[in-house]
Amino acid sequence: MGKLTLASVAALNERLADDDACDAALAAFADAAALRGPLRSLLAAQAGLLQAEHEVGQVADTLRRDQKYAPVGRPSVHIVQLRKQQAAAKQAALIARQVLAREAQTFVRLSALPVRAKQTPSEATTAWLGALGK
Repeated sequence: MGKLTLASVAALNERLADDDACDAALAAFADAAALRGPLRSLLAAQAGLLQAEHEVGQVADTLRRDQKYAPVGRPSVHIVQLRKQQAAAKQAALIARQVLAREAQTFVRLSALPVRAKQTPSEATTAWLGALGK
């Protein structure tokens, strides 16, 4: 099972845009037609989380780089703006994580996807999507 990336989720989303391909991916479940919408919502939520995490990393790298060479004392306006941007990016990532958890819970409930002990529905669906993307 590979780790999901923005590119792999985008490729999976493009592949599953066709109803026949989506039904083929959902063939292991009882009602594939009813799971198309939740699967596409799950993919959108997964892409949103990956994008938000990427943005958090970019802002953190920029802030780290700029703070390294900042003079001692009161922070510059640029550093303050980067800190605000970092806080906003972290907030967006938290919201994206909540959306993914809600969509994963819905998909697991509707599909009866097996979830191991001590595994969240988000982890289970991410692993399943990773296997599906291969």
